[in-house]
Amino acid sequence: MLYQIDCTARINAQDPTYPTYKAVDCTAHMTANNTGFHGALVDCTATITSLIVTACRSYNQGIRLVITIDDVNVSASLVGSLNIQHDKNQISDVTLYLGDTEYSPRTNSHIKIDKVIVITAYINGQEKKLFTGTLDEPSAENTPDFLVTITARDYGKKLLDKKTTVVSVQDLADTTKRNDLIKYLASVASVTDVDIPEMDAVTIDNSFTHQTVWDMIQKEAMVELYWIKFDEEGNLKLLLDEVKSDIELYPSPDWTYTENRITRLGYKNGRVNINKIIVLGKTVPFTFYEGHFTRADNIFQKEWAFDEATTWDTTVGNYHLTISQTGTYSDYDTYRVRIDRTEYGVTFQTSASGSGSVFLREASILVGENYSTIYMHRRKDGAGKLKEGTATITVGSGDYSVTHDTRYDQISASVTDPNSIVKYGERDGGSIEYPLLETEAQCEAVGKKIIRDSHRLLGQTNFNIPFNPLVETGQTILITDTKIGINERYYIESVNHNIGFGDGKVNAETVLGGVLYV
Repeated sequence: MLYQIDCTARINAQDPTYPTYKAVDCTAHMTANNTGFHGALVDCTATITSLIVTACRSYNQGIRLVITIDDVNVSASLVGSLNIQHDKNQISDVTLYLGDTEYSPRTNSHIKIDKVIVITAYINGQEKKLFTGTLDEPSAENTPDFLVTITARDYGKKLLDKKTTVVSVQDLADTTKRNDLIKYLASVASVTDVDIPEMDAVTIDNSFTHQTVWDMIQKEAMVELYWIKFDEEGNLKLLLDEVKSDIELYPSPDWTYTENRITRLGYKNGRVNINKIIVLGKTVPFTFYEGHFTRADNIFQKEWAFDEATTWDTTVGNYHLTISQTGTYSDYDTYRVRIDRTEYGVTFQTSASGSGSVFLREASILVGENYSTIYMHRRKDGAGKLKEGTATITVGSGDYSVTHDTRYDQISASVTDPNSIVKYGERDGGSIEYPLLETEAQCEAVGKKIIRDSHRLLGQTNFNIPFNPLVETGQTILITDTKIGINERYYIESVNHNIGFGDGKVNAETVLGGVLYV
């Protein structure tokens, strides 16, 4: 028996009243006993509007499922239930059951670990891929009916299962930009399909010792405040960790559910765990030298003719001298003389003397530095010409056998939430060390995120809605329902699709976990 949907209603995609479903595919035909699908037929004798309303409010929707494992369609053997769990910044997983001995993992070469599984839903003619990943170890039992249990995870499993040591990632990646570092790390786990925004270049050595690639990428992503997601096409994506419940930045929620759309609402209050924390980043070594000045090297003596220019630079031994004019007057000119030690790490002090028309004075004697500065005056004659003279610069060198000490300074930031401290009292989170952080600004941003994640527990909820394959983690949902007494917007951190099979029908619902950020 062949059905065709009447498309005269012209339903718009993403209808504002019922935003769950896109426009009906008006070219679709559905066969009554098509074994390629699993589930109930859409009742095409009803009006299109009625179908959309029913799909939004009822668990007995016109849903079909196609599940392939290693490109083999196993939909006709589905029994019991199917569960798909998506959590923000975690690997998605699925559990389902097959009731046919044809799919015994002992005898069927398709039902093996790491075989690709794809789950696609068809709702009122619309297609939506719900999950793409690979199988974990399948199992079979006879209790009393034959039953195969299939569990699978998305492609984040590849990152989690690969543990290795990677030294100096920036030397191995295409560039030193953090997005290319992450791309390279993903390739170590054979993940090449990536969608990563461009990031800043790293300035420190990024090395990892015997860690999972998942952890490596998590640490790199955290520096720029991104989180990991594998989409239903198997692409690795990094998404900015935005609190989209901020109505000033995001005035419109992604979804709105009004009266009679929420079938169950659970809610719990937590408490602020942290509103003060110190974040520690990379460590920078500084070496300090100590010793006595044991030599006085007469490193430079210069005689000037009356018509010779004074501005120049030169290198004498381990010293680089730069002389530059700083002022000109009627009877003299002034010059700045800088002496740099070309060999790093040795302290010295400088003295100077002049004769004839050249006068040098010491602006300072710097001990423990790698340079010294003095100033020179050169007289002019009555015609405005510079006079002849001699300048002598003497440097007291540091003893090369001096002792030294190395101090290690760490990039850090102390982050507080003053408003929270006033309201809830001080809750010290202590310190957290994140060696990939390179600046105080990064430390501060990570600290603010940690405090924000602590505050999210002030309002946490889970609620059941009619099956919605389009809702995703990282979106927001506004619930307005006077019957259950709620008018709040939540940031979605988990999406759980529960689908049951019985009497040839598919009964499905979606359970969302959200947080109310304060």
